[in-house]
Amino acid sequence: MKRHCLSSLEALEFSVFQDEHALRIFPNWMVRYFESLTEKEQWQYFLAYRKVADQMLSESYLIDQLKWILKYPSIELEYDLYVKARIDPDFYEEEVFLPEKWTELQEKYETRFQQAISLLEEQQREDQVSSQDEPEDTLPF
Repeated sequence: MKRHCLSSLEALEFSVFQDEHALRIFPNWMVRYFESLTEKEQWQYFLAYRKVADQMLSESYLIDQLKWILKYPSIELEYDLYVKARIDPDFYEEEVFLPEKWTELQEKYETRFQQAISLLEEQQREDQVSSQDEPEDTLPF
């Protein structure tokens, strides 16, 4: 019985989430993104959105960051928000996340984040080396 009530509550919350997009309560970029999804994808996005929003003091930071996150095809909302927060010089976790939630995200994603940063730095070094190896007559200037 409890499972049925939970799924009914989730369905109601999803319906409200759909309505908020249809009524354009959310910013245009969120509405456009949401409308481009199939209903199954909308449901998955809703669940991911709700999971992240439930960790926050306010959804405003999440909504602001979605403008950039939703531009990329592969979205792991929780991880993508973590990355955006880590590279945001104005980010202060105590202003955004509920107590202990930021610590949980760090425990979950910090290793993955550091590996991604290392890979990116390695690629940049390789690009610099390969660009130095090009003959001078092929340079664009």
